[in-house]
Amino acid sequence: MPTDFLWAAGSGNNGLIGSLVSLMTTELESLTNGSVIVSSVNGSSGVFTNSNTSQSILGEIYYFAGNAGCTPTTAGGGLAGWFLTTPDSTAYEIATSAPARGPDFLIPLPLIAIGGAVTTVQKSWGLVRIPALPFKVLIQNNSGVTLGAGGTTAPYLKFAPTAVQY
Repeated sequence: MPTDFLWAAGSGNNGLIGSLVSLMTTELESLTNGSVIVSSVNGSSGVFTNSNTSQSILGEIYYFAGNAGCTPTTAGGGLAGWFLTTPDSTAYEIATSAPARGPDFLIPLPLIAIGGAVTTVQKSWGLVRIPALPFKVLIQNNSGVTLGAGGTTAPYLKFAPTAVQY
């Protein structure tokens, strides 16, 4: 008899298997177009483990531009993200430029004002697979503009851990 794969109900039936995880906050402020930044604030000084992500292997990533906001200008642009993993908790992939491999996730940004008075979030394209090993997050800004700064709410990048059951 076939078994249905279903979304796990999560706590409070919000659809998440664990709490939202802040991957980046103030690191994203004033990130210029074409530049990269690595997580350094949340997790353990920017390093995340599977206990931070509720041992989830899949989820969605959301970007909020913060109160300062921005207006992207590059059609088809947005934020590209990589999980920089380590096999031994000491050596990570290069963190000074975008890795040579394709991004682990993309967050397309619309060509309109986001953030500020427009309190919407921008979602990653598709479900994102989370590493089992410890990781840092590297973001490259490909929006055409410098990300906002100076608002009362910093921009953020959050992971929403999901799970299926059968």
